[in-house]
Amino acid sequence: MPASLLELKKKIASVKQTGKITQAMRMVSAAKLNQTEKKDKGYTLYNDTLKKTVSHLMSAQIVDHLKSENVPVNSKNVAKLDYTNVFGLGIVSDLIQARPEIKSTGYLVITGDRGLVGSYNSTVIKNMMGLFEDSKAENKDVKVLAVGRVGAQFFKKNNMNVVYENSGISDVPSFNEVLPIVSTAIKMYLNGVYDELYVCYTHHVNSLSSAFRVEKMLPISDLDIGSEEAEAHAKLEYDIDPDIDTALKSLLPQFARSTIYGAILDAKTAEHASSMTAMQSASDNASDLVSRLTTQMNRARQAQITTELSEIIGGANALE
Repeated sequence: MPASLLELKKKIASVKQTGKITQAMRMVSAAKLNQTEKKDKGYTLYNDTLKKTVSHLMSAQIVDHLKSENVPVNSKNVAKLDYTNVFGLGIVSDLIQARPEIKSTGYLVITGDRGLVGSYNSTVIKNMMGLFEDSKAENKDVKVLAVGRVGAQFFKKNNMNVVYENSGISDVPSFNEVLPIVSTAIKMYLNGVYDELYVCYTHHVNSLSSAFRVEKMLPISDLDIGSEEAEAHAKLEYDIDPDIDTALKSLLPQFARSTIYGAILDAKTAEHASSMTAMQSASDNASDLVSRLTTQMNRARQAQITTELSEIIGGANALE
């Protein structure tokens, strides 16, 4: 068999094997997507309810009680706080008070730890570079908190100020797994590393589409619930048990934690969907390539048979 036919056979076998791998990877991504999608839907309901509750309290000016307390925040005490369990009243108060001057903006950027996820990582990075340019145009320092190896490596390579990085988040992240990220983000804000913090990630729409999203996390303010609803709740009177301080000390940090966890869970769902789509596309391309190579091999084989028949007939004619 000529070398060309042998090479085609090897290529076909190689592409078929690659197709099997990408198909297996698609099935794995689909299984992970199913898990995170269910978890994400349930958590979204909780997160939306929590956001509305905080928004209603802010509309009713109940959180102004914290501002009136004017409890000073000690950065030394901040560093010693266990953010998973304890939030002092002064700390909570600082979470809702806007700084008089915004000199530095923090961006918590969520990307993946690996490739083979289509345009998932590149879309986030492209949008973030645009945001960074806008911040620099406003003379604001940019601080990056990178969650995901791909984003962290890219931003450091491009000389961005990466003040925190975290990688290795599990494919179906738990709430406790994300708490160290939340603790660090809040501690940096309270210690003045940045004056405001945005969470930037890919929002999962469905299995075929996603959208880049930017949400303001700190300070907790300007929660949009609609002007009519805000006016309605501003006129309501709330009975809070056991007291306002205890309720807000629990509710506001919980809101901050849920914002980041919800974003990471949503981003992981979008990542699995993008990976599944990319692997399906790769599998389809492998099938198309096998079909083209098979046609090419059959034509080469036919040409070889035709040549051999011509040689036999020519030799027979020469003997006559």
